[in-house]
Amino acid sequence: MISSESPETPAATAQPVPLIIFGEVLFDCFSSGQEVLGGAPFNVAWGLRGLGHPPSFLSAVGRDAKGRDILEKMKAWGMADAGLQLSERATGEVRVTIESDEPQYEICQDRAWDFVEDKGWSATELIYHGSLALRSRQTRQTFEAIVQRSSAKRFFDINLRPPYDDFALIKHWVQGVDWLKLNIDELGELVGEASIDFADAEPAIASLRSEYGVANVLLTGGRRGALISGAVGQAVCSPAPTPDPFVDTVGAGDAFSAYTIHGILRGLPVRQIVEEASHFAAKVCGLNGATSVDKSFYQ
Repeated sequence: MISSESPETPAATAQPVPLIIFGEVLFDCFSSGQEVLGGAPFNVAWGLRGLGHPPSFLSAVGRDAKGRDILEKMKAWGMADAGLQLSERATGEVRVTIESDEPQYEICQDRAWDFVEDKGWSATELIYHGSLALRSRQTRQTFEAIVQRSSAKRFFDINLRPPYDDFALIKHWVQGVDWLKLNIDELGELVGEASIDFADAEPAIASLRSEYGVANVLLTGGRRGALISGAVGQAVCSPAPTPDPFVDTVGAGDAFSAYTIHGILRGLPVRQIVEEASHFAAKVCGLNGATSVDKSFYQ
């Protein structure tokens, strides 16, 4: 179900594209002083380009040094920039700290990606989005308009980042989704169970699919592994492959999403998707951040 909100100004008609990746692009700023280009949707779009797909990435950056850097990196990687809008607001930033091998995030507010305008985009095969970019009214309205115009399947990657974890909004977008990607903790929160063991997650997944009309679920459980369950069938990779080397887990979930979408678009068997996506996510744990400019990394 789509809300009654609509953009104040009608958008010009744009040519439909097969694959849209929608949402935030930003710099992950680590306590060491290092700044790494990221944002879950951007990481997914980058990974898909590395895997041989031409995604249309829809977001916004500032007319500042970081915004110019993002544009230059996208062009160098062979990513189309037609969907990247320029804003008078600053480019997105997140301050990242690592605690017990897990990333913690402080997400800066009122950044360029909070004000994505509707330019008439639509998709015919697949639309990827998360929940974080929908925190602002304008970007949410733009996304709603894109979905209304599109015939594509929708892949929803839940990103619970307090305080941007409005469950009313999340449950709205879970409803009727073709693919729902979430981790074991997010599954527990959605079905109202305090703790779910990864090995016994299937009843909770079945309950979630029944309540919200979800076609397929992609569940990640960290070291415990990952599984796909739904209309496409069932497959499990457990335990997760051991990263070698291990640097951090930043972007591992995004890598999983990118490879799963790659598998969906290529029509790969579900068992192959979950196993190869697990290995790809483990490989990303060997990076500082979520992306590489080494094209052989994605082979």
